[in-house]
Amino acid sequence: MLNPTQFVASKALGDSEWLAARRTGITATQIAKGATPSGRKEVLASYWSEFDVVDTPQMAFGRDSEPWLAMWAKEHYQVMPNDWLIRNAGDPLALATPDGLSLDHTFISEIKTTGKDWGSVDKIPIGYKRQVQWQLYVTGAEYCVFVWLLRAEVDGLMVPAWYEPKSDVIVRDEDMIEDLKVAADSLWSELSEGGM
Repeated sequence: MLNPTQFVASKALGDSEWLAARRTGITATQIAKGATPSGRKEVLASYWSEFDVVDTPQMAFGRDSEPWLAMWAKEHYQVMPNDWLIRNAGDPLALATPDGLSLDHTFISEIKTTGKDWGSVDKIPIGYKRQVQWQLYVTGAEYCVFVWLLRAEVDGLMVPAWYEPKSDVIVRDEDMIEDLKVAADSLWSELSEGGM
């Protein structure tokens, strides 16, 4: 079980505090990119800069869809919506904000909208698998409910292509987690040299 001190900052309680707290370690999004040479360069180049993301219709659709998809995950898997940045109890540099967390902390959820139906979690992009495994490491959870909704463009608007999302369960992978921990330590060393 997570302890209360592991809940670092909530988006709902303070977006700027949540963004600032993300700079105290390596998040799931950062390690998902930073585990590859090209992604590593991108993370190193942007880590200390201001968070200035160009919004796209696809991103807006995903952001707008996440609340009802999180409630769908709660109804079907009993995973509560989450917006807290969480810190690993034994590795203070390891951070993540899973989209959901079960009351017993054995399950997390991750929600995506996509322009392509992956069919099953076996076919989701490797970056998302890394992101999920880091979240499992940070939280100590054993499973992730991975939820995805296909989007379509109709008359210039992004809309759901399905009435409800697809979902599957991803199991904790200790081998991948160990690889990510090594990559995160190396990435943090470079970040500390360049930005602190």
